[in-house]
This record gives sequence, structure tokens and C-alpha cells, in this order.
Amino acid sequence: MQERAPLVRFSEFLGMGYFGDEREHVVAPIFDSRYNAEKGWARVMEMHAGAQFHAAFVEHPSKYEFIAYPLGMDPSRINYVIYRSFSSLASLQKFKGTYGGRTFIKFGWQDITKPEKFDVLAQYAPVDAVEFLSADSVVAGSMIDRACKNNL
Repeated sequence: MQERAPLVRFSEFLGMGYFGDEREHVVAPIFDSRYNAEKGWARVMEMHAGAQFHAAFVEHPSKYEFIAYPLGMDPSRINYVIYRSFSSLASLQKFKGTYGGRTFIKFGWQDITKPEKFDVLAQYAPVDAVEFLSADSVVAGSMIDRACKNNL
């Protein structure tokens, strides 16, 4: 039986920013300030420096959950999983409709001086794959299930 890595859900960001083109996409948790984005990024990267992440969007009738976790989990220490639940499906549907190509995670912050209303850090983490799942298709006991149900 595989030992489970202890997990902490990292969910201190306000929203999500999505951008990119047909070749590359960025999923960006958005914080209220650049300082908080930098602090959050440092905390996640301290545990997973150089790690590749897996991302999943779990769709419910009136909300969606975003989960990103490192492919290399260390069962002997706490591992951060990026998690957030959102009550609006509009941004997910827009991203899902244009998705394709490679994906990266960057942390960002609100910036009302920008047309997109957010800006992002230069640092990034690559994503191996993005899954779009319905809530009833999440496998019981999987990493996605554990993050969604807070079975950490």
C-alpha cells in the first residue's frame, strides 16, 4: 500500500486569472497584493522547488474547484496543494473553451492599472496536464478527491 503524503490545502488567493494563446496557457491564482503573491509563491516553492504540477478543474452545477498538486509528493513531510472553490462558472467555461497546448502556473495580484486587472510574477511552475472533471467523475480516494473533501 502506498503511503499517503501529508497535505495542506493552500487557498489564500482571491480569484483566478486565465490567459494565453493556442500554444501556451497560464493559470494564475490572484492575490490582493504583490507582496502576498510573492509570499504565497515562496511558501509553495519552498516545498516543491522545480516541481511539475498536475491541475484539475472539478465542475459542480453552480461552482467549480481548482486543484493543482506537485507530481513528486514526499510522504515524510507536509506537501502544499493549491486549492480554491469558486461560485461562478463563467471564467472556467471561457478558459475551457479556449484551452489547448502547454500550461503553467504563475501567482498574480490585483492591479487595477492593467486592462486585465491583474499582473503576474515572472516565476512559474509547469503543468503536466489539465483535467476538466464533473464532480461525479472524481475517483474516491484520489489526490483530487482528498483535496476537494479536505481529507488531508
